Parts: sequence; C-alpha cells; structure tokens
Amino acid sequence: MTGLNLFSRYLPVEPTLLDWGMYVLDAGYFDVPAGSEYPVGKHPEEYLFSWEKGRVLDEYQMVYLSRGQGVFECRGKKPVKVKAGDMMILRPGMWHRYKPDTEVGWAESWVGFQGEYAQRLMEKFFPSRSVVLHLGHDEELLRKMQYVLQLMREAPLGFRQMMAGEVVALLARVRSLVMRSSKMLGGSEEKLDKARYHLLAHATEEIDLEALAAELGLSYSRFRTLFRKHTGRSPRQYQLDIRMNRAMELLKESQRTVTEISEMLGFSAVYYFSRLFKQRVGKTPGQFRRG
Repeated sequence: MTGLNLFSRYLPVEPTLLDWGMYVLDAGYFDVPAGSEYPVGKHPEEYLFSWEKGRVLDEYQMVYLSRGQGVFECRGKKPVKVKAGDMMILRPGMWHRYKPDTEVGWAESWVGFQGEYAQRLMEKFFPSRSVVLHLGHDEELLRKMQYVLQLMREAPLGFRQMMAGEVVALLARVRSLVMRSSKMLGGSEEKLDKARYHLLAHATEEIDLEALAAELGLSYSRFRTLFRKHTGRSPRQYQLDIRMNRAMELLKESQRTVTEISEMLGFSAVYYFSRLFKQRVGKTPGQFRRG
C-alpha cells in the first residue's frame, strides 16, 4: 500500500528463508497528521486492529516514533505515554494497542520479523519487560530503518536476505542505545537528552537556544560545547539535520510541492530551503524526488 506519507508491504514466509534464522515479514512508515483516524491505510486481516479490541501478532515488531506522541498499552501493564524517540517492542502472542494523540499525531516506522535467530536475540537482549524503549532521536537508527523500507520498496535481487542482515544491525544499534541510556542517570547527559527532545519536538520553529540553555541550568557556551561533544553537531546544525531528514521523507513519500514542504518545515523562503537542501544532500529537492 502506498499513498500520501504512507507505505507498507507484507511478505509471505518463504521456506528458503527459514535456514537464515531471521526473516522480515513486513515494514512500513506512516506519518499521521493531527486529527486523523487511526489506524490508517489498508492491511492484511491478521494485522488489523482497533483501539477497542487491540491486536495479537505472530511475529516481533519494532515500532519507532520519529515525531509526535501517543499512548501504548499491552496486557499486564498500565498504559504508558510514548513520544518521538521511543520504540515500542511487540512480541508474538502479546496483546497490545497503541495510537497517536489526536491533537498532535505522530510519524512511525516499523519492521516485523521472525525466525529462530531472531527469537534468540530478542530473548537474550530484549527481555519481556522491555516494552517501550526510550532511545531518543538517533540519526543512525533512522537511516537503518529507512534502508529496510527502501529494500522493501525496491525489492532488488536477494532483498529478503539483505533485509534480514539490516534488522540484525538495527537490533545492535537499539541495544547500543539502550546500554548508553542506562548510564545517563543525571548530570549533563540527562540535560542534553532533554535538549535533543526539545529540538526534535520543535524542529520547525525558531528556538531561543540561550533560553533553552538557561532552563537546563547551563551557560550557552557550555551548552553548545557539550551538545557538539555528544552529538557531533551544534544545536542549530542538529535542528537543521532533523528538518532535512524530514524533507527527504516528504519528497519521497508525499505529493506535496517543494514550496509546501518548505513552509511545513518552517523555512522562510523556498529558495533558501532549496539551497540548503542541495548543500546537505548534493541534489536539489526536485532532483532528489526524481531519484
């Protein structure tokens, strides 16, 4: 299924893939605007769910939120609020349900997989208590998710084996982020996490960085130095990276014009947006959309 800011594809189990021990069954991306009905799009019957009934899957799924917020619930646990930077881990046989806040919406990327090797990895490194992982906005994680979606869309020769390898790499990245976040119990790390979340949530707005630093209890120079040390980018560059990644998603997955995308992302002029896009990506927005 493809459409405006929507993509999903579901694949059958092929006997030749069982020996790999890891195989991808489905993947997709939904950008759900505020006020939209949810779930969106068309799906096979076994994947359909409503908030009232919930759903049970026969596979593992990782659902990563890159924008917005909402709520997640699974059997035996209280509903929890989820937001951009969180990953929901779904397991075979686990009743669950989730939805975005109607006032905000969200953008979700997901991949579903199964196999003996997949089961060993999940049981060893992501125990059943791991339901919602607070990973933060991570560019490498997003790139890996986007590459799985690209393989799913383009289906080159051997793409199912390639996707299996990418999911293993994706799990390794998630595990790394979980281990890193477990050490961020306070101090500058916690403050920088708050700053990254703020920049992500307000990526299309003009942000008073000096006021943000003061709110975190840091001088602006100290805040900027720490932010660059931990992200490799200045706060302004980090915010611009978020906008450019969002622009690439919209150019590929929507029919919006370049001018509309420029306005959505908070740029003052389409010329300025196009110039920055070419500097960052190496192509104009139109060239990027045409491939």
